[in-house]
Amino acid sequence: MCHRVLSRIKNIFGYNAAVMRVLFLILTLFVTVGFPQTEKYDRKFFVQLRGVFGRFRDSDLQRVFDTAHPIQCSELASGDGEWRTVAFFNEKRELGDWYRRNFDEVKNDLAVFIFKGVCRGEHGPVQLTTKFPVTESIEAYNQNRIRLEEIPVNVNPAVRVTFDSQIQAYIFDLPYLFLVGERDGERLYSLDPPALVDRYKYATDVVDRWDCKSVTADNVTYQFLICRTTTLPRNPAERGQSRPAFGASAYFILSDGKEASSSVKLSFGDSDGPRHPVEDASGLAAGKIDNPHDSQSPPAWEVPDSDEKILDVMRDEFRIRFSPQSWTTRIGSAQVLSAKRLSSLESARPAEGADYCIWLPAAPAAAGRVLTEDTVAYVVNAHNQDAQSSSSIVVTMNSTDGVHLGTLQCIFPRALSAANIDFRRWLLTVGEHLSIEVKP
Repeated sequence: MCHRVLSRIKNIFGYNAAVMRVLFLILTLFVTVGFPQTEKYDRKFFVQLRGVFGRFRDSDLQRVFDTAHPIQCSELASGDGEWRTVAFFNEKRELGDWYRRNFDEVKNDLAVFIFKGVCRGEHGPVQLTTKFPVTESIEAYNQNRIRLEEIPVNVNPAVRVTFDSQIQAYIFDLPYLFLVGERDGERLYSLDPPALVDRYKYATDVVDRWDCKSVTADNVTYQFLICRTTTLPRNPAERGQSRPAFGASAYFILSDGKEASSSVKLSFGDSDGPRHPVEDASGLAAGKIDNPHDSQSPPAWEVPDSDEKILDVMRDEFRIRFSPQSWTTRIGSAQVLSAKRLSSLESARPAEGADYCIWLPAAPAAAGRVLTEDTVAYVVNAHNQDAQSSSSIVVTMNSTDGVHLGTLQCIFPRALSAANIDFRRWLLTVGEHLSIEVKP
């Protein structure tokens, strides 16, 4: 690393052997990991969360946890240190799993994990404060009897979070469990207080053990923690007497909702003179803007990533754009798109087994409105391949005043499931004649 840095300095200041030797001795490389000032839990976050959830859903979760990487203290306690639950898996799969699909679902979950402290090294200890909402108040909110801000939240005293070098994970115990019932002879506990009454006290015989690691993958740029949780006897001497029953452990995915980036600062100079920082260009690539006059507002709409699944995209706010160059004289009649070509229904000859889309307009005057109106109501229906028909995605388009404009039927003969169709495959079918845009 130092040799690469010195090479860059030589390019800036020219070569001088004496200076270069001094610089090599006193060069200090500061690497800082930070976060761009972007909105938490943006659309891209949920795209990556869906990918993480899908990858873990049918995996051996214990193996996933064992192969996960440790997270650094500076990442865990970065910024406000607030992490929220964004996905859940029970070890016993029939007990359920889920993930958050949009920002409103994250916002409406009032449980929060707050990591705070001054990091002493990469894996120094920190403090954790937890907050959990009252169950009976959540039920009242779901029944529209109270507002979200009226739900009381139980704030637990902070606990110490330490790094376990043996399992390469941050660990902590939450002694804040409530006994909420029994099932098949087993006691059931919850971190959420059942109600705001004195008879609900913390259970005194158990703790909730959490072991947390970082979720890393080539296409994951947001911070995710996979945390294995197990209900254990509070007395450590009792923990080795029997193994927890299968299903006693669960896995939570936590996130702070922020996209990670890195920046590098180089400082060099002599011991008595001024220090000269050199900013690495990667700071600009990560979204850093030095001149506020150069900043631009984020686009109102954007094109999905090529590997995003079409049905995932259409769960969010989206729109389908018809290219005027292709459709001005064709929008009022049935058209077929295949292999990026647009043909009339009568002349179309898609190759056998090829993907294709059919545009079926309403009356010509009504269909023309898809070219001129910014707001269109979409109804999406998907069908998976069966013995009678191929996988398909059908989008019905209506105006905001209820007028039917037309229907776009996309057929994928070689796909077993419509859920597997990604944006790249759709583009290879429709080309530049159609586009899908989503809100950032």
